[in-house]
Amino acid sequence: MTALETTLADLSRHYAEVHTRKEDLFWSTKMGLAEDMAAARQSYTGAEQAWHAFLQDPARLAALRQLEPEAAAAPDSQRRVLEGWIAMLSAHVIESPEGRRLSAELVELEGELDRQRRAMPLGYVDPATGRLERASSVQLALMLRSDPDEARRKAAFEGLASIEGYVLGHGFLDIVKKRNQLARSLGHQDYYAWRVAVVERMTKQRLFGLLDELAQSTREPMRRELDRFAARHGERAREPWNFSYLRLGKSTQALDPYLRFAPALERWLASFHALGVRLRGATLTLDLVDRPGKYENGFMHGPGVAFFERGTWQPARINFSANAVVGQVGAGMQATRTLFHEGGHAAHFSNILSDAPCFAQEFAPTSVAYAETQSMFLDSLLEDGEWLLRYATDAGGAAPSLELLETRIREEQPFRGWDVRAMLTVPLAERALYELADDELSPDRVLESFREIERDLQGLTRAARPVLAVPHLLSGESSAYYHGYVLAEMAVQQTRRFFLARDGFITDNPRVGPELATAYWAPGNAATFDHTLQSLTGTPLSARALLERCNASTDAALASTRERIERLKGVPRRTDPVDLNGSIVVIHGREHVTSTTEHGYAGAARAFSDWIERLERDAVQTRALV
Repeated sequence: MTALETTLADLSRHYAEVHTRKEDLFWSTKMGLAEDMAAARQSYTGAEQAWHAFLQDPARLAALRQLEPEAAAAPDSQRRVLEGWIAMLSAHVIESPEGRRLSAELVELEGELDRQRRAMPLGYVDPATGRLERASSVQLALMLRSDPDEARRKAAFEGLASIEGYVLGHGFLDIVKKRNQLARSLGHQDYYAWRVAVVERMTKQRLFGLLDELAQSTREPMRRELDRFAARHGERAREPWNFSYLRLGKSTQALDPYLRFAPALERWLASFHALGVRLRGATLTLDLVDRPGKYENGFMHGPGVAFFERGTWQPARINFSANAVVGQVGAGMQATRTLFHEGGHAAHFSNILSDAPCFAQEFAPTSVAYAETQSMFLDSLLEDGEWLLRYATDAGGAAPSLELLETRIREEQPFRGWDVRAMLTVPLAERALYELADDELSPDRVLESFREIERDLQGLTRAARPVLAVPHLLSGESSAYYHGYVLAEMAVQQTRRFFLARDGFITDNPRVGPELATAYWAPGNAATFDHTLQSLTGTPLSARALLERCNASTDAALASTRERIERLKGVPRRTDPVDLNGSIVVIHGREHVTSTTEHGYAGAARAFSDWIERLERDAVQTRALV
């Protein structure tokens, strides 16, 4: 082997070891799996610091750059891998010992804030009894959308809002200051500017130029619709605990029997199979049900990175989580959405075809917007009437009526622009946070800034979801991240427009999976976000398709849905056995629920359904006792 080959092979092996140790400990601590959580958190902190140290080492990057002359005469595959490692290390390297010290301190501070947040006695004060009822943030958010009792919804909102004061009083602002200190030591305006530069490979100015333009384009339509909404429901409709319920509560309740939790795994597997999505031998571990001590947000992480190691395929090993609340209205939709969203991430990272793990891991230089496009495109199917007619059924096997689906569209379509502005709230608030001077970083000043942005963007008295109840802001890996969902939503609508214009349907379209795999997934971060988008759709990133969807009339949305439903009638259902070419394992904390290795896809889906139904019966009995 040449010096270049030896270096690249050693680099892949060493990185895979560091990455896998960190990610296995991440899963153990976030899921609350360890017997000794304090020791597990300490081990995770050390593993994360080791991962940062590996990537931030300037000597490692310098040594790779010295190999560039040799690579010029080497095979193209070796040259591309060297370029990939240089790109990855360049996105992370910190030249100064002081900067690396700040980075290590941030890992410690963020770990402590996570511990404090988990220890928070979160819940709502029951207006009927005055007692604090413990509840996760996920359960509180579901109450806002589905509980018919306004007093209980208000209590749930106040429970969510209490997260803000709690984290502001438990070290979050010290983290913000240190993040800015680190970014400025690296020559950036602030932390957000640094993160956008290394993750999205664009300037903060360009990013927020796009986001501000989107906010401006949706402002007047949103204002007019909110005024009509308040005239219909009264000014109390502008309260955050009323808005979501009045807007969607009826259709959420009506659709719930058709989106039962128990068949969620079966409908996900069947739908991905019909789309032609395959996992290239990956193993997926799923933990889907909410419980105390579990991280309160869905996520996907890949401890085992997929790549060709000296020509031999190493399939991915992926974990993902949901927080569905058994027995609560909306739990089935939430679980299904997470399966499609995090399952979309899993499909993406299982199908990156490269010769080194630098291209197939989910951190910089992998673009957030690029990664979220994959998951959000696949979970967008759940909004489609034709998908619901094919996959959502009640206990008797009946699909929802067309009348119900059209009622849902009439509720949702007028507020498509508001939905975009709700997403915009988080990155615009986070931008303002990092632009505050250190001497302005007080809890009152931060909340004042957030409230102003919330009212401007959402038109409510406060945001429907308080900014600091969004967990992304607290964690180092997902901070300065949320803009990626907005950019991804632009790309999702472009991708949907491409498939619908060419094929007339997306649900059960067998061309979707293979074409996503080729154009979007296979390159990994070797290609830019914009390049992958153009390779499939032929057009660069643009807000045009998203704005067309937001500004479409309700009648136009209804007509489009009816047309797609008619088109799908000519698409036969897949009747062959489900096979995603991967292994699925379902756990609940330390409890093993089922796996496809034991029971096959159909058997695992039945075992999962039986298990959820038992949990639902137990939940009913528990409520009866209370």
